[in-house]
Amino acid sequence: MALEWFKLDLLSSGNPGSHPLWMDDWTEFVIELQSTFGPHNPVTDAENQLDHLQMKENQCINKYVVEFNRLASQVRGYGDGALCHQFYSGLPDHIKDKICHIGKPHNLDDLRYLAQEIDMHYWEHKEKQEQAHHLLQHQLLFGEC
Repeated sequence: MALEWFKLDLLSSGNPGSHPLWMDDWTEFVIELQSTFGPHNPVTDAENQLDHLQMKENQCINKYVVEFNRLASQVRGYGDGALCHQFYSGLPDHIKDKICHIGKPHNLDDLRYLAQEIDMHYWEHKEKQEQAHHLLQHQLLFGEC
């Protein structure tokens, strides 16, 4: 799509003095590229991405936290309560379930810390389950019961 946009100017064999500024200036080219193809409203784009951000079940929370923080830093007018809601909404069910049993913190920092603790324990438990499963398979395979 960008090639089509620039193609006419690039292929024109008219007067070299009448070509656009972006053809001779990298900064002008980047400005032209961003103004034509970049997000027209970066804040709205960040809000939309934040609304749809979801941590995947098989994903460690660090990736989710980094992406959440990146998007949260770009939105305007979101208080701690709204960000808390957005953060919680994007968590997978296995973390939300634990938070419900423990009690949901009232600020984003505490919620993030709790979710990270729960996620760490979840992966530790999952690793122990896999080790136990492999040990059981080994015992069954070699008759070591």
